[in-house]
Amino acid sequence: MKLITHKPYIIFWVLIPIMLIYGFSLGDSTLDINIYDTYFVTPKLQLWYALSHLFAIYGILYWIIINFNRKTNNFLTSTHLIITITGLILLLIISPIFGIESVSLSKNYDRGNIIIIAEFVITFIILLAQILFVVNLVLSLFRKAPAK
Repeated sequence: MKLITHKPYIIFWVLIPIMLIYGFSLGDSTLDINIYDTYFVTPKLQLWYALSHLFAIYGILYWIIINFNRKTNNFLTSTHLIITITGLILLLIISPIFGIESVSLSKNYDRGNIIIIAEFVITFIILLAQILFVVNLVLSLFRKAPAK
């Protein structure tokens, strides 16, 4: 727990190569999103690139905050880290188990759409956790530096 609260940037930086290796292992697989008459197709590798860049930015910002002797809120830091990593792990587990390769949002609800709704809920919770990061960043800038 001390690593999460005192050096969260290490966790983010360790996850970057893991996510890139997983992204490369996906090959040419794509994420297909069908919303009524519109069809979006994106390579999953690009999604993992984007996530690894985001984690690099988080790591750099946490590193800057800690090296400029600013104090982060331990609860917000650990909550942000745990929700983000747990949510990504859940998303990695749900899609391959249920074999969802295509997202189709229509009025017909079946088992596949329920799984897709669960994935959207998990994604929404992960996005809410990113707000905790911004709040933690702003609070740490206005907090007094801890006494040595």
